[in-house]
Amino acid sequence: MGEDLASTSTTPIDGRRPAPIESNPYGVNTFDIGQAGVLAPESELRGRVIIGLLTLTFGVSGLLMIPSGQLGAIESVLVGLAAASTIPVGLLWFFRPWPNRLLATLYVLWADIGIVFVLALFDSSFEAMPGCAMLSIVAVFAIVSTSPKVLTAHLILSVITLLTLAAIAMQSGADPWSVASRAVTLGSLFVTPFALRPYLRYLRERARGALRDPLTGLWNRRGLFDMVEQLNRVGAGLRPEARAIGVVVIDIDAFKMINDRYGHPTGDAVLVEVAERLMHAGSENSVVSRLGGDEFVCVHLGTQSEVSDAELRIRRALEESFTGPPVTTSAGSAGDTMIRGDSTGALLRRLIAVADIDLYRNKTPQHDANPRYGTDPLVVRDRIQALLDGGGPSVAFQPICDTFTSEVVGYEALSRFPFGHGSPMIWFRDATRAGVGPQLELAAIDVALAAMHTLPASAFVSINASAETIRSTDLMTRLSPHLATRTLYLEITEHERVDDYRSVARSVESMRSAGVKISVDDVGAGFAGLRQVVELRPDTLKIDYTLVHGIDKDPARRAAAAALAAFAREIGSTLIMEGVESEAELRVAAELGFDMVQGFYTGRPA
Repeated sequence: MGEDLASTSTTPIDGRRPAPIESNPYGVNTFDIGQAGVLAPESELRGRVIIGLLTLTFGVSGLLMIPSGQLGAIESVLVGLAAASTIPVGLLWFFRPWPNRLLATLYVLWADIGIVFVLALFDSSFEAMPGCAMLSIVAVFAIVSTSPKVLTAHLILSVITLLTLAAIAMQSGADPWSVASRAVTLGSLFVTPFALRPYLRYLRERARGALRDPLTGLWNRRGLFDMVEQLNRVGAGLRPEARAIGVVVIDIDAFKMINDRYGHPTGDAVLVEVAERLMHAGSENSVVSRLGGDEFVCVHLGTQSEVSDAELRIRRALEESFTGPPVTTSAGSAGDTMIRGDSTGALLRRLIAVADIDLYRNKTPQHDANPRYGTDPLVVRDRIQALLDGGGPSVAFQPICDTFTSEVVGYEALSRFPFGHGSPMIWFRDATRAGVGPQLELAAIDVALAAMHTLPASAFVSINASAETIRSTDLMTRLSPHLATRTLYLEITEHERVDDYRSVARSVESMRSAGVKISVDDVGAGFAGLRQVVELRPDTLKIDYTLVHGIDKDPARRAAAAALAAFAREIGSTLIMEGVESEAELRVAAELGFDMVQGFYTGRPA
C-alpha cells in the first residue's frame, strides 16, 4: 500500500490477537482509555468518586486528631495544614482523572511524610500502630495514579513504619502477643495492593476482550460506540467550529463464496488484510470496527474536509489488489454535523443505517460473474498447464500410524499448490470440470513417486487418484517400477459421481493382482458411499474427517464409526481413521478397533 494511504501512525494488528490498548492509538488522554481500557462513563465517574472520597479521609482523620488533646499548638497547625492539602486532591478526582504521574508521586511522598509525622506524635507507639491503616489507603491512590516502583517503595516504607512502632511498643512494656497480633492484622492490609494490582490487570484484559474482535483486533460494535463517544466527549483535538462525523460501511463481496471455495483460513486472512488496510488508512481521529461477518465500519470525527479526506483514503486502500484470492469490496458512506459532548449513539446508528443503504445501492456484482475467479474452463486449463510446465504441484507426506503402538507404518502423499486459487480439493475439482483432471492427477502422482525415496523403505506410501483417472489412463505403467521395493496403496478419491463402476473395477482388479493395495478415501462423505465400497472391494477403508471430528463427545458419530468398523471387519478390510486431532479421538479409534490413524495429533504433513 502506498505511503499516501498511511500518513499517520496507528496501532498495528497482528491478525489474531486484539491490538493493545495501552498505546492509546486515538490520542485521547483520559483515565478510562489510557489506563484501564475503555470503561463506560458511569463506571469511570464512580471509580473517581470513590478515590476522591478515600483521599478526603486523610483530611478528616487529621482534623479529628486536633481536638483530641494529644497535639500541641504547633503540631495542631502542622496537622491542620497537612489535612487541608488533601481537599484539592480529593476534589480533583471528582471532576477529572489525576493529570500528572509526577504530581501524583509527589503527593504520595507528601502523604507518607504526613502520616509518619502524625504517628510519631502519639505518646504510645502501641496506640499509634492502628494509624498505619492510613498508609494502605495511600496505596490505593498509588495503584491508580503512579507506577509499580512508587507503589513498592510506599509499601516498603509502610512495613518499616509498622515494624518500628511494634518494636518500640514492646520495648515500652506492651504485651508482645498483643503487639504481634496488631502488627499482623495491619500488615495484611499492605499485602492487599499486590493482590489487587494483578486483579485489575485481569479486569482490564477482560474489558479489552469484550470490546475487541478476536480475529482482526478491531473494535467490535460495543467498542465502536464507546470509542466514538470518548472521542466526541473529550473533543479529540477538534476545533470548535465545523465539527463533522463521517461513516463508511465496507462489505466484502461474495464472502461466503470465498469461504466455500478457498476455505475458512483463507477467508480469515482476507478479513485480517481488510482490517489492516482500514487501520492504516484511518487517522488518530478515526475508529475502525468489525461489525460482524464481512462487514466493517470506519467512523471519522473532524472538519468536513478531514472527514472527506478520510473517506477517500479508505476507498483507495480497498482498491489495491489483495495478496490472496481475488477480492472486491463495496462501500457506502454517510455524514452529518455534531456538537462536542453530545451523545452520539443515536446519531451513529442512523448514519450506519444510511451508509448501509448506500452500500447496497452501489454493490459490486457477485464474484461468480467475475472472470478473475478463473472458473472458466479455458482459464482453468491455462492455469493448470502453466503449473505443469513448471514441474507440477509439490508434495508433502503425512504419517499414518499404528493405532495401538503409534509407530509410523505408512505415509500419504498430499499435493500442494500455489496460493491464491483455493485448496488442493478445489484445484482437482476445477481440473475435473475443465476436462484436465487426469493430467493434473498424473503429474501429482509422478512428483510423489519421485520424492518417496526419502521415506523409510519399510513404510507403505499411499497415493491418490480418482476413478476417472484409474479408468481412462495407463496408471499401472507409472506404479509398476516401484512395486518391487515399496508397498503402494492407491487411494480412490472422487470429485464427481462415478457412473461406470464396472470399468473402474476392472482396472482396480488389474492393479490389485500386480500388488497394489486398494483404499477408498473419505468413506462417509461425498460420493464415497457404500456402493463404491461394495463394487471395488478395497483392502482399506479410510473414515472421513467429518465423522471423526469430535467423535469422543458425539454418540452419533461414534455409532456411525462403529458401524463402519464392523462392516470393514465383515468384508476383511483394514480401517484408517483420518483427521485424528486429539488424544481423546485416538482413544476412541483404539476402542472401536481401527487399525491405523492419521491426523495432526499423530503427525503433520511434511
